[in-house]
Amino acid sequence: MSATPSADIPQFEINSGPGPEDVYVVHVTGEVDMSHEEELRGELRTAVAAEAKGIVVDLTECEFIDSSGVRALLLSREAQHADDGTERLAVAASSEQILRILSVMGIDRVIPIRPTVEDAAAEISG
Repeated sequence: MSATPSADIPQFEINSGPGPEDVYVVHVTGEVDMSHEEELRGELRTAVAAEAKGIVVDLTECEFIDSSGVRALLLSREAQHADDGTERLAVAASSEQILRILSVMGIDRVIPIRPTVEDAAAEISG
């Protein structure tokens, strides 16, 4: 009997590109764990290199993020933090589970978290 992926396991997908308010959006679907950290970090590096007004990490379709994913967010924040102290990275998340994880890890104290990509982009554009 061969093993096949379970339909219950969310598939990880990531893509990015220009978004609202002249920000760059990194859209993540599924679960972010250590096996996907490099993919997330690569997309975030691409977003930083795009030199947009800021970056929104869209976790609205993300079902789980572990400490390696959170670390990638923090590293990206350091790379995006403007010299004048304004925030250039925001997260869009609406799932109670994702919000709880980000809150427990203290991310909500250092990175703005808004319920939609549009709200997160507006936070950056201020």
